[in-house]
Amino acid sequence: MVFASRGGKTKELLPIIDICKKKKVTILSITENLDSPIAKNADIVIKQHVNRETDRYNSQGTTSSTSLCVIFHTLQTALIEETGYKNEQFALIHPGGAVGERLNK
Repeated sequence: MVFASRGGKTKELLPIIDICKKKKVTILSITENLDSPIAKNADIVIKQHVNRETDRYNSQGTTSSTSLCVIFHTLQTALIEETGYKNEQFALIHPGGAVGERLNK
């Protein structure tokens, strides 16, 4: 289970941690706040650091959400390489759309 929260205190996520721990799910946290409840309860913590959001009020999650996408894409690429995941496996779970059509020829 992956938790991504800039401050790591998102109230709606906190109850899910207990459920994950009971089910022995590995918890990965991506947050700026290493002292947050989410980070402290995670098995793996990735620190995200954003100096400023791009809007004039520094309040919209533009920079932080873009940074998070980069982190997730990097993790996905690393997992594909590490596990030897193949297009044939992806085609089974992604049969529709242009990608599914290309993979299932």
